Amino acid sequence: MSVKTLGLFVTISIIINNTFAQIANITTTLSNVAEDGLLNFTELAEKYGYPANVHDVTTEDGYKLKLFNIPGDKSRPVLLVHGVFGTADDYIIRGNSSLAIILAKLGFDVWAMNVRGCRYSRNHRLYNPDNGKDFWDYSVHELGVYDLASNVDYVLNETGQSQLSIVGFSEGTTMTIVLGSEKPEYNSKIKVFIALAPICHLQNAVGPLASLIRVGTFLDRFLAIFNVEEVLGYSSVAKGIMNLLCTQLPISFQLCMDGTVAPLIGANSDDIEKEFFPIAIAHFPAGTSRKNLVHFAQIGSSKIFGQFDYGRPKNYNMYKSFTPPNYDLSKVTMDVVLVSGKNDRVSTLEDTELLKEKLPNVKEHIILQPESFNHLDHMWGRSSSEVSYPYIVQILESYN
Repeated sequence: MSVKTLGLFVTISIIINNTFAQIANITTTLSNVAEDGLLNFTELAEKYGYPANVHDVTTEDGYKLKLFNIPGDKSRPVLLVHGVFGTADDYIIRGNSSLAIILAKLGFDVWAMNVRGCRYSRNHRLYNPDNGKDFWDYSVHELGVYDLASNVDYVLNETGQSQLSIVGFSEGTTMTIVLGSEKPEYNSKIKVFIALAPICHLQNAVGPLASLIRVGTFLDRFLAIFNVEEVLGYSSVAKGIMNLLCTQLPISFQLCMDGTVAPLIGANSDDIEKEFFPIAIAHFPAGTSRKNLVHFAQIGSSKIFGQFDYGRPKNYNMYKSFTPPNYDLSKVTMDVVLVSGKNDRVSTLEDTELLKEKLPNVKEHIILQPESFNHLDHMWGRSSSEVSYPYIVQILESYN
């Protein structure tokens, strides 16, 4: 699938979502998906023997977020932070071999957050996500300084601890770095930050994704014409179309995994097998804002890890500068362990090494074997419980 075709498909799907929302129930069938694709986080936790509690966290700017907790030793809290378009589900959909269940079995107090805009966190004190654009006026900056900060404080308050550990994946790593830079006082609240497929620089991203980054500004302007603010929401028609194409057809796996996900992000169909893929698609994508995606496109195209670029006039009003400020990585003083896959097209080894050079307290950069290990394998790969998670457990044990 060419970049132009992929971009056109994404754009048309989003517009269909915005214009024809009334037909959503026609295309959201998941009749061929195994049970784990139909269960939410708490239902999956109970199925695998570790019932979870649901907590409500309200951010400083009014967003109401769901936070899940599998109770364990309160002296060992671990906060799991998902990636873009994801939810806490990503950490549990592999059942007994998922990170949330593995950590629960070992007695950790497991907390899994859900950022604003995803299926579990579509609520605000004032704004309606289905009416108007105010709800969707956020990017990874707000996810870090508000959502993650609020969740960290909530977990520490609930457990009575002064510190917790964070495991972040993809955008979850970006959020944590933003938090450490913009609110340096939070560095001392984090024992260790394990960054899976860290995203800070995107200048060496390869394949179709790199091309999409280059045309991100154009897509932003085009979608703005149609008042598209939410992208690939969990209950959207676009998501329904994905459910249909990627789970219900004889060629679904070849079409969506081999034809789209693998070339775009870097994925290995040997590790994300045909039987599991529909389960993953049933949970993903779960929505984000157009502005959030544009921010990542800006980071990639400018080769600068900085705040959102509104254009010169608005930048001056926002920042008292015509250009957005860069995130000061020297302020991110928490202990960091970077974890990379060699086949990752998004979080490349080159970009992760750039990040390693700029963060003051990187304790280790773990490069996982085999050679084929890629971006999505961290969450969806069946080998992660043997290839990646033992490192995570070892690190968490050493800090607890």
